[in-house]
Amino acid sequence: MFSFTKQPEQTIKLDGRVYHVNLAFNRVITAFGVLNDENLTNVEKINQCFSLFSLDLHTDNLATKGSIVSNLFDYINATPYGNFDDEDTPTPENEPTGNITDYDFEQDAAAIYASFMTYYHIDLYAQLDKMHWDVFKALFDNLGEKTPISRIRQIRNDDLSNYKDDAQQAGLMAEAQMYYQLDKNKQADSFGKGSASIFDSLLGYAD
Repeated sequence: MFSFTKQPEQTIKLDGRVYHVNLAFNRVITAFGVLNDENLTNVEKINQCFSLFSLDLHTDNLATKGSIVSNLFDYINATPYGNFDDEDTPTPENEPTGNITDYDFEQDAAAIYASFMTYYHIDLYAQLDKMHWDVFKALFDNLGEKTPISRIRQIRNDDLSNYKDDAQQAGLMAEAQMYYQLDKNKQADSFGKGSASIFDSLLGYAD
């Protein structure tokens, strides 16, 4: 989580030693994809995520890997707002409801790239393996309403009942929603928030 009082996480402590990790935005996004890959086993997911994040820590201990990756995802998923444990707690008005996200970092990559370029004049390709996830997420969450990805998210969330008196506009919006629809409804796990169950179930027999 972005903070002015401490640097973005770049290390992790284990057995009294400090190891370096790489939480660049592209590695985190890749890790999200790993967690959601139904063709991978839990063991494969942990190994791949560990390889993505770890720079100088080498271990074959699966429990150690799982613990490290789980802790890193806890850090990645921390937010300044809306960290609710109670499923009945209302979400903020500007957040998608029902644990369904209205964007996907892979499918919307071009729109996100264009948005960063036009709004911040940042070339994300030049930032691969450089820009920390905390910085990327802070910038992403605060993109202007007229940027490509913000407009796409607005279209996806638009209520067609708002156009009940304008059939033509309703039709145009319906076409836009169909064009920009996600390949599948992305659950909260798209951001690694369901990773704990993977690691918990595995660590139970990995010792």
